[in-house]
Amino acid sequence: MTESKFSEPTRRWLESGRHLSIEGKRVFVYELGEGPPVLLLHGFPTSCYDWRGVIAGLADAYRCVALDFPGYGLSDKPEAYSYSLFQQTDVVEGLAKALGIEEAHVVSHDVGTSVHTELLARDQEGRLPFGIVSSTFLNGSMLQDLATITPFQKLLASNETLPQAMAISANLTANYIEGLKSVMKRPECLTDEDASVLNDLIAYEDGNRRLPALSLYMRERYVHRDRWIGALKQASPVQFIWADGDPVANVEMGRALAKEVPQAKYTELPGLGHFLLMEDPPAVAKHVREFIAA
Repeated sequence: MTESKFSEPTRRWLESGRHLSIEGKRVFVYELGEGPPVLLLHGFPTSCYDWRGVIAGLADAYRCVALDFPGYGLSDKPEAYSYSLFQQTDVVEGLAKALGIEEAHVVSHDVGTSVHTELLARDQEGRLPFGIVSSTFLNGSMLQDLATITPFQKLLASNETLPQAMAISANLTANYIEGLKSVMKRPECLTDEDASVLNDLIAYEDGNRRLPALSLYMRERYVHRDRWIGALKQASPVQFIWADGDPVANVEMGRALAKEVPQAKYTELPGLGHFLLMEDPPAVAKHVREFIAA
């Protein structure tokens, strides 16, 4: 899909942000508000559109900055690209530099949590070009071995079933919204307009065909566990906001992370699923505000 075929709601979303050239890629950025910067990192397989409600609850006091990682949303989705989490972190660094961000509160969800932990690792090594003032993590399978991955993720994770996953990805838009709703506890949070935008964003520049490449993050989480969880253990201040009804990054994982990172503030939100940032954005924004204002 090209921009010319976007629905009217997707055109409005496109016009609400802008594209910047970062690390040789055209990256979509959504900014709102003034004040201390809050950098928001989205998950798989969606985009920074997920953060719109949370941003609405923060933008009166903070400069909220959200991007679409390459391969997602309205950013470039090249075929000849590895989509490593290290490359995605390079893009976040480049974005901060382009926007003149010297320090920021960082909030992340799903795959964005692993980009977030790589940022922490670089910060602790003294080579991150901006300071991390605080870290907030929403449900994300940082302890990949504890994740209850979806049937589609299982297909993506195995060499034997990858061809099947590629075939499903090629026709994903037919069942994409139902797939997102299946890991929510409040699927009614997605309006018809939201569904239109989400379908357009996954189809833009054949994004659905990039999912097999993007899914390599699951392997990276195993390979680099010591580096990323090690950085998380040294981080401060840090908090986890965990939905107790997430069928993927389950509540047992959230509790295990709280034990591994005892200095972190840990909050469970009842009755929410994997996309808590869309299912109850005011609650997420409230806990983010209280934490970074403390």
